[in-house]
Amino acid sequence: MRGWRVWLQGAALALWAVGAGAGALDIREGYVRELPPGQTTSAAFMRLINSGVKPVTIVSASSSVAARAEIHATRQRDGLMRMAPVGRVPVPAHGDVALAPGGYHLMLIDLKRPLKAGDQVDVTLRDDQGGVYSVNLPVLKILGVGGGVSAQAEHTH
Repeated sequence: MRGWRVWLQGAALALWAVGAGAGALDIREGYVRELPPGQTTSAAFMRLINSGVKPVTIVSASSSVAARAEIHATRQRDGLMRMAPVGRVPVPAHGDVALAPGGYHLMLIDLKRPLKAGDQVDVTLRDDQGGVYSVNLPVLKILGVGGGVSAQAEHTH
């Protein structure tokens, strides 16, 4: 009987540890841009929602469809909008951060295959505490110059 109690306590502790590291961040409204044939870099956008009581800081990303995935930000410098890699994206406790055109976004670099509307792309984000957040994002066709998408997708992690 004592062995079961020890096992249950261990299982409860393991579940708490997984929840503490990866349970507070939800990924919603995500998508990846469809690109013309021959392009080898695309961008992924999403909303990161932290329902936890502690901040979450995303420090890296990966995807099986790209050789590299980098977190970038678009910022104004010297009167021009410039995109550059950033080392982290802080998501405040009980807050959210948009990875959206013109701000933070995820660059998928050296694509291993063309991405077409309707495809699904796996994305994994990692935080500075060892939390791992995985999501599948749809590839959507971009409409016109304004950058609107053909459909909005929501995926809850």
